[in-house]
Amino acid sequence: MGGRKRIGLFTAYPETTHVRRILEGVMGQCEKYDYDLFVFASSVHFSFPHTNYVRGEANIFELANFEKLDGVILDSVSLMGDQDNRILQRLLSRLSRCGQLPKCALELPLEGMRLIRSNDEETHREQCRHVIEGHGRKRICILTGNRGNEIAEARLALYLDEIRKHGLDVLPEHIVYGDFYYFSGDALAKRIAANEIPRPDAVVCASDCMAIGLVDRLIKLGIRVPEDVLVIGFDASDESATNPTTIASYEPAAMEMGANAVDDLRRVMEPEAELIPFRRDVSTRFHAGASCGCQTDPVYAIKRFRDSLYISSYNRADEELNERVGLGAFMESYAMEGFTASKTSEECFRNICAYADLLKPYRNFFLCLKENWLDMDDEMYEGYPENMRVYVASSRAGGAVFYGKESAVSFRTEDMLPKLAEADEKPSVWYFSPVHFDGALLGFVILQRELCGDSAVNVVYRNWLRYLNNALEMTRSKERLQTLSVRDPMTGAYNRRGMYGMYRHMVSEAREGDALFVGVVDMDGLKYVNDTFGHGEGDFGIRTVCAALMSVMKNKEICVRSGGDEFFLIGIGSYENEDVAERAKAFSQAVETASRRAAKPYTISASIGCAVFSDYSQISLDSALSEADERMYRYKVKNRRHRSV
Repeated sequence: MGGRKRIGLFTAYPETTHVRRILEGVMGQCEKYDYDLFVFASSVHFSFPHTNYVRGEANIFELANFEKLDGVILDSVSLMGDQDNRILQRLLSRLSRCGQLPKCALELPLEGMRLIRSNDEETHREQCRHVIEGHGRKRICILTGNRGNEIAEARLALYLDEIRKHGLDVLPEHIVYGDFYYFSGDALAKRIAANEIPRPDAVVCASDCMAIGLVDRLIKLGIRVPEDVLVIGFDASDESATNPTTIASYEPAAMEMGANAVDDLRRVMEPEAELIPFRRDVSTRFHAGASCGCQTDPVYAIKRFRDSLYISSYNRADEELNERVGLGAFMESYAMEGFTASKTSEECFRNICAYADLLKPYRNFFLCLKENWLDMDDEMYEGYPENMRVYVASSRAGGAVFYGKESAVSFRTEDMLPKLAEADEKPSVWYFSPVHFDGALLGFVILQRELCGDSAVNVVYRNWLRYLNNALEMTRSKERLQTLSVRDPMTGAYNRRGMYGMYRHMVSEAREGDALFVGVVDMDGLKYVNDTFGHGEGDFGIRTVCAALMSVMKNKEICVRSGGDEFFLIGIGSYENEDVAERAKAFSQAVETASRRAAKPYTISASIGCAVFSDYSQISLDSALSEADERMYRYKVKNRRHRSV
């Protein structure tokens, strides 16, 4: 990366408004300071009820090599929610061993981390000023979060202080604790309508969710908003802008908090370096809405609505719209069908490479999988193997573009990034996202984007990853079934069905005049081993003979277990008659060596018969195998101790 500083941000559910704003602030400062940003993110909240899925998502944090990072930011709030906050505690435990690494936590204090808070004091005061000075309301109710919650209590204290500065009192009944969620707003509306508390003329809400729940229920109960009760929220969420009654709301200082975190790390990483503070006018964080009677900004509302809308057709001539894929364009691409229709892993990789275009704008995309990702008997749930392989690379910046096993590039997992991307002139944001199925590790995805406003990932990215996970698992299942249908499960050799399929492939690639080589192998004394030492030992002998035969295979030959203790060796190519004795000798030596190393109370041996036919097209495979089988049997009878052709 050319010595450029790297900041690691650890978060969850990056498409949410809260995380997007933090990212915007972090990215803005990283761009100013020429820092790369590495984002390690789960695509779901840790309270998601599918625990295996959460485990698979959170495993991406295990990929982070803190020795490769110059500073770390933890988005504390988003990293909580699982039982006993085990995921966060695991991350903190690892970070505690990185004593000199600059690190900070956002919003909530964490042991061993510098705390960066969102300074929303002025914003919360502005909520009250807007209600009192802008609309002349005096009977104000405050709806905050859970009683005892640090954030809820702090917001309540600010609201009360600002209201009292205006010479107004707040009735005890108008100080209401909720849960930051819709239900507490809904419950307050019912209490107001039932006259359980004096009707206020305004409600200041500590979250948009509570404001939405309050407004929607008030209207259903016949109470006019804002004529009877004015409502103002806090969060400026997408939902507040698209609610049937739009919510007047203020943005939190999440962008500033993210920017301040980068500045805090810079003070430690580069003490002499200049700081360029992030500045934003509080007034620009207000978004008018019908809930307070102010004129809604139609451009802002339409943009929020469009971002969340399924649009099946859009202006493809508009470069801006065409460059960033929306939910509608994503769904209308039929990517899921394209992914899951893949019949083989190579076809799956090709489709992934093609559909990577749905993730634009991006510079580079990499799909990194564990080397034995197709092996469904070797599942891994925690951590990553020592080495990974890049099976798909797609670049829109002149970098590598390839897919498939033949092109796959191996790299050390501790490097995190495959050695494919050279140092860029500009800093980037790199998203590291887990690839798994029901928690079982498959690998991870890397998406590199420019550091700018459009760099945050959205719902398209999350669902694209879901499609990817399902497609890879389906491909694994298909290839496993295919393998079981053509392979012998005990030895890994082809069965007879596989033999005929592979032979047809050999013939299709053969050149005129190529010879056919066949060998037939039969294990000696299998019945004696089974009867004396048990069938487990007999199976060991069979596997040993098969391994010995595979060890002498050449070129594109195949090994077949035809049944029981009998095997075939088949090849088409440049063979001579001399190959018969040479191959038989090599096999006999391989079996003898394997038997000696096994040190069993019995000798493992086998007989082999080989034959070469100068023109493969002049003889059938079955006839050739019959000839080799006769040779094998003659020598088995002739000399049971010494095997030759």
